Amino acid sequence: MMSLKVVISYGDLKAEFEGAPDEVYVSVVRFLEKTVPAFSLASRLQKSVSVKELLEKLGDKLAYTEGEGIVLKIPLSTLPTSNAILLYAGARYLNHLLGLAEKPELSSSELADVVAKPEKTISGRLTELVQKNLLKRVGRGGYVITALGLSHLAESSAAV
Repeated sequence: MMSLKVVISYGDLKAEFEGAPDEVYVSVVRFLEKTVPAFSLASRLQKSVSVKELLEKLGDKLAYTEGEGIVLKIPLSTLPTSNAILLYAGARYLNHLLGLAEKPELSSSELADVVAKPEKTISGRLTELVQKNLLKRVGRGGYVITALGLSHLAESSAAV
């Protein structure tokens, strides 16, 4: 079994963790929460969904492959437009977190292509999703899924 070793220096504090990757991860997070107050506050305030949790809940719609990252297992055209947009935005965001997508945001024209709907229809659904705080508008014409959008995606996986 492979062992992971992490050394953290923060001011005068120094900590070293070694062992199984999941145990080291938990230890590092606990250390950061105790020693860096802003980290603890941020981790409590942000309700986030892990890549693993989302893949488990959306396993019939999303999959992870070594070469491509998060991929869709179903055609987006089979879903209601809002659900298709949210699912695609979630997959893009997760790929960005994994370092497999350059940026997490997507455009309405890109969505029109992948969802196979007119851009006017996509634009209307994007406005609705932004109003519900499930997506956030970024820059000029870009959209990215929010933490609330990821939570909604995970919680309503049967509806998506």
